[in-house]
Amino acid sequence: MSAASSSAVATPGPAAAAEQPSAVATPSKPPAVPTSTTTPPVARARWKWPLIWGVLLVAGLFLPKAVASPFYLGLLVNGVILGIAAVGIGFLMHQCGFVMFGVAAFIGLPAYLVGIASNQLGMGVHAAVVFALAASTAFAALAGALVVRARPLPFAMLTLALAQMLRSTATLQVMRPLTGGDDGLPITFKGAFLGLSQNELAKATSFWPIVLVALAAVLFIAWRASNSRFGQVLRATQANEERMRFSGFNTYLPRLAAFTLASFLVSVSGVLLVLHSGFASAELLDFATGGHALVAMLVGGAASVAGPLLGALLYVLGQDAFGATGYLELLTGVAVVFMIAAFPKGASGFLLQLWRRATRKRSA
Repeated sequence: MSAASSSAVATPGPAAAAEQPSAVATPSKPPAVPTSTTTPPVARARWKWPLIWGVLLVAGLFLPKAVASPFYLGLLVNGVILGIAAVGIGFLMHQCGFVMFGVAAFIGLPAYLVGIASNQLGMGVHAAVVFALAASTAFAALAGALVVRARPLPFAMLTLALAQMLRSTATLQVMRPLTGGDDGLPITFKGAFLGLSQNELAKATSFWPIVLVALAAVLFIAWRASNSRFGQVLRATQANEERMRFSGFNTYLPRLAAFTLASFLVSVSGVLLVLHSGFASAELLDFATGGHALVAMLVGGAASVAGPLLGALLYVLGQDAFGATGYLELLTGVAVVFMIAAFPKGASGFLLQLWRRATRKRSA
């Protein structure tokens, strides 16, 4: 009786056997491959921001018609030129962790080179601009071969010493025929630059398209370098240089290339300054000149490519508003301290956080 009952329990009936799933899984058909020709989400996201910037570039060309006051348009031109220098500093800081205290070296040097090429060498304005950019970039490569070997703090002080060395050289009595000494160097351009005479280059309305196209080119170069394998190597080196070396990566040459590229971007701002003003002076090599770009980068934030540009525009507008009160230095210092304390990642970092929160709420 016991054996019969155990046999009844062990052997399921036909109904129970029908309810139990089969032990051997039947092979399922592979999922059908979608034949849709729509653009993948990754590809759409890759080209979203360049498309947005392209639309903004086209819209920006019509900005002089919207800004009625030549004064504010000139203020905007100065802000964009300062922003180009800040973008170069921000690129180097975000990718390598290096702060360039001597950024004025690559603002004043190309300005003087344009003047020397025009006044002394008799070059046309286009050739003078190319010569200034090429020579200042080559100088950056030579100087960078030494300074990028240093740690971040010595690097900052070495670049500052480099700028002060150039300033002292520009004011030497023996250099006065080339640089004008303490009086500065008035420049007479040979020919027109992109169809604009020297008088037209001095006007913000006619000079604006050149500044805007230069800004778009600088932003694209910095964005493309940051989002390439080159940028990945730089950020990985910044995070753990010793590990990158053990992995077989050359950590010196990428940093040298990053310093040279950042100096080239800053040099573009120096060329734009001299084209707009037609004058180069030793003040362009002062720490104060580079300090404006450094503060603009900190205010805007270096986490995004366009962050330093936003900081430069805010800085220039703040300087104009504070200067009217008679307490320029005091109010500027208070505003900068407040911005850095309230927004550690800069104004652009704060805006990006708001955008991400809004996107999450929308998706939820």
